[in-house]
Amino acid sequence: MVKNLLTDIIQWDVKNWGKAIPFWEPSLKGIENGKAAAFGEREGGLSLWLALNGCEVECSDYNALDSIPLELHVKHKVENSISYSKQDITSTSFEDGSFDVVMFKSVIGSLNSKKRQQAALDELYRILKPGGYLLFAENLEATGMHHFARKKFTNWGHRWRYLKWKEMDQMLDQFSETKKTTTGFLATFGRSEGQRKFLSGIDCVLNPILPKAWKYVLIAAAKK
Repeated sequence: MVKNLLTDIIQWDVKNWGKAIPFWEPSLKGIENGKAAAFGEREGGLSLWLALNGCEVECSDYNALDSIPLELHVKHKVENSISYSKQDITSTSFEDGSFDVVMFKSVIGSLNSKKRQQAALDELYRILKPGGYLLFAENLEATGMHHFARKKFTNWGHRWRYLKWKEMDQMLDQFSETKKTTTGFLATFGRSEGQRKFLSGIDCVLNPILPKAWKYVLIAAAKK
């Protein structure tokens, strides 16, 4: 994938979070002119990726989007493939079985409780067609070092509920098939994208040897 395009899709900590793209790509094979929905899309990156892969896309966020269409979609000439709406991921306006693919990235941590996070996953399951895919990347709890840094250095660290690796099988057990992986250890401590890029190079060496639960990015593909 072209470097600048990957940045437009992923937005931040691109080298680590960008590993989601090749992980998700096999799930789009065989879906032609599919219907897709992306949630938490203030920046519009996942909607861009879906549209570039031939999907008719519903791009939504909990808050009203700043512009419609988003400038990013105009830049890549996909705005005619994308519709926009304001949605609560725990209770959407869509009918059962509306979409072939639903997606989010770094969204459900903001729901602040396991109960609400489970409600979001159940809602996305509801609006998927049989055989459709939930594709997502979300922040993991990781280590005590990560927990301390988030509390001290981020404005949202005290209110965000980070997912636990060990709970994911249970949270996704309504799906018929689930594939998941983790990545990233040091890059989240970078204070700029340049620092995160440097640290993610070290992460590439560390990823194969660190326990999955120590990493801070969960990437998943779950089939209904």
